[in-house]
Amino acid sequence: MRHFLLASTNNADEKNFNSMEALSEACEEFFVVTLSNNKELELLFDLLGIDNSQEKFLLNSEDFISVIDISKSKLPELDLTEFDKLYDTWLKISGRESTMDEYGQLVFLQSQAKEWNQMTYKFVLSEKQKTEK
Repeated sequence: MRHFLLASTNNADEKNFNSMEALSEACEEFFVVTLSNNKELELLFDLLGIDNSQEKFLLNSEDFISVIDISKSKLPELDLTEFDKLYDTWLKISGRESTMDEYGQLVFLQSQAKEWNQMTYKFVLSEKQKTEK
């Protein structure tokens, strides 16, 4: 399983990606999405309408493998009904099971998208697994 951190900020300093601590200082909040692999991340991007995402590897980061800048994309701003439809579609295309954890890891989209779309920078960080540090 891979952990992807979705975050937004108005500060584009690449030092924010050096460690979890630096990210925490730069971003008021971020959300962790646990997926099986990068292919599931691509499926999620497609579902959210995020395209033209380019992965940049972070050679000097303590905690992250790579960053994907999604600043040019807008997250869909969903009400509860729209989110439930998106979630059902997500389960169908990903083959993942419906659990409270699964639902909970995506529900931030429904509550945070509007605020995040007002931020200058949005990105996804791929967290190093313990054996990769």
